Amino acid sequence: MIFANYNLDRSTPIPLYYQLKGFLLQEIQNGTYPVGSCIPTELELRDRFHISRTTIRQAITELVQEGWLERRTSKGTFVTNPRGKQIPGYIRSFEPFYQQVKKTGKTARTELLDLKIIASTEEQAAWLDLEPGEKLIYLSRRRFADTTPLVTIQNYMPYSLCGFILSHDFEKESLYEILSQKPETTPYLVRNIISADKATPEDEKLLNLACGSPVLGFCTISRTQGDVLIDYAFSRYHGGLNKYEVEVRQEPL
Repeated sequence: MIFANYNLDRSTPIPLYYQLKGFLLQEIQNGTYPVGSCIPTELELRDRFHISRTTIRQAITELVQEGWLERRTSKGTFVTNPRGKQIPGYIRSFEPFYQQVKKTGKTARTELLDLKIIASTEEQAAWLDLEPGEKLIYLSRRRFADTTPLVTIQNYMPYSLCGFILSHDFEKESLYEILSQKPETTPYLVRNIISADKATPEDEKLLNLACGSPVLGFCTISRTQGDVLIDYAFSRYHGGLNKYEVEVRQEPL
């Protein structure tokens, strides 16, 4: 029987596709399905786990997008993760801001602007899959290289999971390092949505910008390994002092 040691747990809030994805990834990483081998078909997985093909396709599609698998027409789905390849979408490590700045020869500093508990609006609750009115932690910071402001960040986190962070000093500690102190709040998968914008009056004030200066806007959505939304953040970067570098690899056709 394929995946003899695995069973889906329908009593947990973890989506079935995400559990299946984890099973497949574990089998790839432990060598059961080496690079170049074909994984079980959708029909085989359906019969083994008694789930819909839609659920199976969602799990496989994410592994394809992340570089672990590739579909070959009329042949099947194959493992394709050569050693050393950077897997897009997976966070291998979270480098603290102070380390990034240190590499430039400057000194990092964080200013705490606000930290409080708020009742979520309907929009804020939707960001984190919560009910409107549920408590959130709101964290606002401004970060510097030496005396130059580089970025402002506003984080929204579920109080029910992250209440313990309120006792920490965010002018000295990294948010992700704090969240990583507990398995249930450790960030695992992070999605960044990047946009170009013009400075707002608040940007002009906090980032020392002239009216209409360019800024980079980031919306950052963080999930735990259990696929729980743990942080929803908005960042505004000084457009003249920051750059975002992306490296892509051309795969064989």
